[in-house]
Amino acid sequence: MDKRLVIKSNFLVEASYKLSAIEQKIILSLSTKIKKEDQEFKKYTFNLGELSSFLGLNTNADYAYLQETTRALLSKVLILKKENSLLQTHWFESVEYFEKTGTVSMCFSPDLKPFMLQLKENFTKFQLKYAIQLKSRFSIRTYELLKQYESIGTREFLLTDLKEMLGVGPEDYPLYGNFKAKVLLVAQKELQAKTDIAFDFEEIKVGRSVGRIRFTIHSQEVPLVQETADTPIGKQDFIDEKLNQLVALLPQAYQDKHSIRKLLQEAVKKNDFDYVMRNIIYSNDRSNAMKPGSNPEKGSNYRVYLAKALRDDYGLAYLEDQQVKKEAEQVRQKTFAEAEKQKQRERNQIDQERENREKARVFISSYAPETLETYAGEARKRLSPDSLARYHRKDPIGLFEFKRRLEDVVMEHTGLRQPQPETASGLSENNHDDREASADAA
Repeated sequence: MDKRLVIKSNFLVEASYKLSAIEQKIILSLSTKIKKEDQEFKKYTFNLGELSSFLGLNTNADYAYLQETTRALLSKVLILKKENSLLQTHWFESVEYFEKTGTVSMCFSPDLKPFMLQLKENFTKFQLKYAIQLKSRFSIRTYELLKQYESIGTREFLLTDLKEMLGVGPEDYPLYGNFKAKVLLVAQKELQAKTDIAFDFEEIKVGRSVGRIRFTIHSQEVPLVQETADTPIGKQDFIDEKLNQLVALLPQAYQDKHSIRKLLQEAVKKNDFDYVMRNIIYSNDRSNAMKPGSNPEKGSNYRVYLAKALRDDYGLAYLEDQQVKKEAEQVRQKTFAEAEKQKQRERNQIDQERENREKARVFISSYAPETLETYAGEARKRLSPDSLARYHRKDPIGLFEFKRRLEDVVMEHTGLRQPQPETASGLSENNHDDREASADAA
């Protein structure tokens, strides 16, 4: 893996798409299978255990998560700005799992051939081992975009163009301060610590607001925190995900406690996932933290129970009861797998909602004034009295609420969404809207 190279056309580097970190890493890993002499995409094959381990996945539940991720990837769209056209296409043509041989075969979409095969010029090349370590999806994309200009040393973007390339939607981080904190500074820290380039950036005002970002790119020696014997490249992402799953098993009052999270973090590094899980289950049952009327600040000995259990593995004897073992296995195999599937389904619903809203805005911009006013009247009827008052006095929040309701109306009339049922107050419920408007992509 040390010297596996990712080679992509600059058109592909600058494409607009939105993928999670694990989705990007699957694509990057697959791209390293392409050979110089390939004139057509082949069905490139991975050993399932090897790929899963490389990505930080190592249990049956995680294999199910991998299958769910590649299934979602089949429907993800990327937009390529070509010289004379705008191409909308998918990443994969097919993904096939072979249970008997323990392998998975993937094939890129034929539309990507000009951007990945037989490249002679205008391409970007980098070592997979750097990108695979990055935890943030924005850090991976930032690395690619800056690696493309490493030899030049600087690169400048319109803020809107940069957000589009990074996959930051129009409603993600609308305030520049949030975008800077969640995207730019995170990427700056990650690239400095884990890759062969680092960067500084300058904010350029356009009017009163930041309108452009100028990056200064520095080549650097590979940081000393590269691959270690106990933490393979790509593994840290999964350790963090597993830690979140373990935290979810804690009593609600303890899930935000830094001391408890640190305790679990150290335990999961020293032992395996099941070891930590069984001792959390033991502590949940034996301490008084879960008992009715318990006070998490006074009288609860949960920390003491958990620390001792993790030190001496009290949970092992506790789970020797076969029925409890079976229940724990069901929690591990079913609850975690279903939770991951549900998360992915919710992400897909949010992405679909955003895509539908973008389509609705296109319809809105094309309607005749009389048609638009008809829909606007219907949208105003859906506003609560407080929202309608805000709208009439042109309060920014009221205008935003009206815009969302107008999009709802247009989506329903164009078939992008089924009409929403009315509540007792006569207002339509907008569950998709609420989830999508509050989603944080970080």
